[in-house]
Amino acid sequence: MRWDKALNLLIAIFLCLNIVLAWINYEKLVVTYQVSDDRLDTITSILKKNNIKVDAKLPRVFSPKSSIWLEPVQITSTIRDGVVSNVFGEDRSLITITKDAYDVKYGRNALVYSKQEEELKFSKERISYHHKGIENEGNALSEKEALKLAKRFVENLEMENYFQDVKIESRSESYGWDITYYEVYKGLPVFDSYIKLRVSEGGVFDAEVRCLVITDKVGQLKPLYPIDEVLFGLQELNLDQTERIVESVELGYRLDNIEGMHILAEEAVPMYKIQMRGLTTPIFVNAYTNTYEEILFISQY
Repeated sequence: MRWDKALNLLIAIFLCLNIVLAWINYEKLVVTYQVSDDRLDTITSILKKNNIKVDAKLPRVFSPKSSIWLEPVQITSTIRDGVVSNVFGEDRSLITITKDAYDVKYGRNALVYSKQEEELKFSKERISYHHKGIENEGNALSEKEALKLAKRFVENLEMENYFQDVKIESRSESYGWDITYYEVYKGLPVFDSYIKLRVSEGGVFDAEVRCLVITDKVGQLKPLYPIDEVLFGLQELNLDQTERIVESVELGYRLDNIEGMHILAEEAVPMYKIQMRGLTTPIFVNAYTNTYEEILFISQY
């Protein structure tokens, strides 16, 4: 009789432990949590002691995210002809067409359309534009004016079917403004699917388009590292500039394989994009693993 009671007690304890463990896993995988002000104050103080100033609005609320799968939009002859006509006009008499033997970003046999001081370059999944004549025409234009010029150029590309839901970022530069359109998935920007534009007083003088389609395939929900633990890793980076200022921090999606894609879909995982003053390249951190990408930091100064 006593053995039966003891056995029942052990079973009850076992069930309670399993319920507690299940709840812990549920909290870890499903429940949204918020980083306290004290934790944010602590990390900013630690970074300040290491000559890193945080001048950015930091995300506070974190919920588990799934990975997504992206596949490239192939730049067909129909898309290419439409862009050329919209940007250069219908008259093709002044346009010359050549092929790049090899380009690191665009691969082999990229088609280059040139018209006087303007150039359009097409690869399987990218489009670029450059206008030598207006890149140095001055930087005395407002953000509102730059956004208008960027919008007009984007409309000429006629890529709205692939960028229906976008997040627009703007950044003041010495030549004018950087304007970037990011495709959005469930409120988060997809950092590899974009239209990037450089704008001076003369208009858009440099642009790059990379269009990726979000497939129906998604991964399992996984917890994310909170921002204070992510920023702690900034102390380990070899940054040369004396003024180290974090200007912005944003959560989005980025391809897990930074070498790029070709034909098949590839996985994109949640990543933090950290923009630091003086660096031309953002810092990307895997939000699942808190791993910093190995990239070349190029100073603007």
